[in-house]
Amino acid sequence: MAMLYPFTSLLLLLYVEPLSQAANQSLVPLGSLPAVPTLPLLQALQTRAPGGPGWQVRPASGQPLRYMLSLYRRAADPEGRPRRSRSLGTNTIRLVQATSHGGQPWAGQRYLQALTYHVESQPEAEHLLRATVVYLPSLSLAHGHLLCTLELVTADEAPRVLSPTARPRRGWAEVDVTPYLVLGNSSVGSLALQHVCVRAGRAGGHNASVAPGHPFLLLYLNDTQAGLAPPSAEPHRHRRDTGTLAHDLPSYLREQGGEKSDCSLHSFPVSFAQLGWDHWIIAPHRYNPRYCKGTCPHLLRYDYHAPNHAVVQSFVHQLVDANVPRPSCVPYRYSPISVLMIERNGGILYKEFENMIAESCTCR
Repeated sequence: MAMLYPFTSLLLLLYVEPLSQAANQSLVPLGSLPAVPTLPLLQALQTRAPGGPGWQVRPASGQPLRYMLSLYRRAADPEGRPRRSRSLGTNTIRLVQATSHGGQPWAGQRYLQALTYHVESQPEAEHLLRATVVYLPSLSLAHGHLLCTLELVTADEAPRVLSPTARPRRGWAEVDVTPYLVLGNSSVGSLALQHVCVRAGRAGGHNASVAPGHPFLLLYLNDTQAGLAPPSAEPHRHRRDTGTLAHDLPSYLREQGGEKSDCSLHSFPVSFAQLGWDHWIIAPHRYNPRYCKGTCPHLLRYDYHAPNHAVVQSFVHQLVDANVPRPSCVPYRYSPISVLMIERNGGILYKEFENMIAESCTCR
């Protein structure tokens, strides 16, 4: 005699109850969607919402906004789902704008502006991986153009020219300043640079008042609290396929008549404009977490990825005790969402929040 799988043996023990009882039991009615609690993403964003006494909205604009929007569109689709082809290497990028020092930066054909970047207030959960300063090495003017570079300012040395680490992307150049922000095992609270530009081409009166936009600092951070879930293979459920179990319980299957489940994904879009957050949430414009709703089938198919416990619970409900609830329709797989937002200090933050969009449903 062939050895029975332990799971099959358990089902055969349940099968001793008369099937007529299962036929007379009423099914769990299809309930309406319960009151929707505060969505996890909205809870996470609420803690970052700008506001408070004396706070005024400072809409992001200019070069920093254009750069971060370009970065966002390369990294995420219009719904905020991170693209598989993205190469950011992290889940959080913070743009820090500089504080300028000094009076008139122009002296003849030369532009010199002292800049300081303050980075001492980073959350403890965000670990610095890399830091770069982004600037435009060339800027067109009405009568020629500006050629610009960056210089590192330290107390013990003369200003030192910083060379770009990579070829400019769409006109932008990046300088790696990680060694100057991380010394040993500690982080430096600020970074001092000089933005130096030289006017080239024909002289013109209108050029005298033109000032290039300040370079900005990008901090590539690993957020250990709300980062991107690493890609992983679909989890394996160690149970027998329900197609095989069908051969053990032919009468049960005939009683059910091949019922089809309506457990499935449903949309639930939330507009950031409706929440009054569109002045600081730059992208995406809405969040669709989606939810799972519907009746689970009496016999759980393998493609539902239901665990063994859910399969047993379904049979217990039908054959033993109707007071035991049937498995519930719940999300099975999630995807992250990328959000681009303005911070309280006027900086711009790109962050990926994990497990925020339901992608498939199961019964458990």
